[in-house]
Amino acid sequence: MITMEETIFSVLDVERTYELRGNDWLRRTTRHLKALDGVRLELRRGDTLALVGESGSGKSTLIRVMLGLEPATDGRVLYDQRPLEQFSADEKQRFGREVAFIYQNARGSMNPRMRIADILAEPIRLHQLRPEQNIPERVGDLLRRVGLPNSVQERFPNELSGGQIRRVAIARALASEPKVIMADESVAGLDVSVQAQVLNLLRDLCRESGITLVFITHDLGVASYLCERIAVLYLGRIVEQGPTDAILSTPMHPYTRSLMQAFPKFDSPLVASLRGEIPSPVNLPKGCRFAGRCAEAQDACRATDPVLTAHTAERQVACLFPLEVQP
Repeated sequence: MITMEETIFSVLDVERTYELRGNDWLRRTTRHLKALDGVRLELRRGDTLALVGESGSGKSTLIRVMLGLEPATDGRVLYDQRPLEQFSADEKQRFGREVAFIYQNARGSMNPRMRIADILAEPIRLHQLRPEQNIPERVGDLLRRVGLPNSVQERFPNELSGGQIRRVAIARALASEPKVIMADESVAGLDVSVQAQVLNLLRDLCRESGITLVFITHDLGVASYLCERIAVLYLGRIVEQGPTDAILSTPMHPYTRSLMQAFPKFDSPLVASLRGEIPSPVNLPKGCRFAGRCAEAQDACRATDPVLTAHTAERQVACLFPLEVQP
């Protein structure tokens, strides 16, 4: 049973809607796109959670709302049992130190005119975590922790390789001594060997420091290696969540199973199991939003919109006819 003391983030029925304005035959039109639609999520201290889903499922938007970078249109996000929108200036500063973000475009998130030493020193100075004379030593410690030589300090971001710049991004996140790290596709585009090095680094850091990790990925292999829990998103909703091993061994939602079947494996041919296209989030279908692509859909699925329901203490699924879990 999860106690309030163990919960660090609570996402309570969060919606995020964008207005799309245009002209239709000289008449102004306004449409609404729901990027998030009633998301509920609990993040416990020490959790490693993967947010999985196709492009457009709402993963990055959910992270941005949890970070306070975008406001929720409805619902609330609680950090340490306090709503983000009620934070005082001091609480916002503490939140900025305790919750770090690793951008998908690590190189683009850094000032190209700053040396790596200054990039890493910036959050240390901002949050006054070390006396000025101790900052160079702390920067050296951070580089060693992510497996980079001290000589990297004098280089600029565009002088580093893809793997090196991702390690610097992790070091910058660690510089503020956070409790939570959120990462958006932080190994995408890297060579397989470099990707493995970065994943090993993140996994070791979480195990050694007890840092809570939220990791966006479309790669189920990455999710299974790095994270102990998975939340599967589809069109702005969590359709299944629970322990990684349980979900990947016995998926209960047809969408989760389709993602797994579409994932390449060395010992079997690729199966293009995700048929059809994702419906437009501006014009969602009635009933289950996955019904038009689901091989298991029944008449009730096209009329009733399923809610996320607990099937065990650790597993939840939003499906009227969840797949049977074999004993």
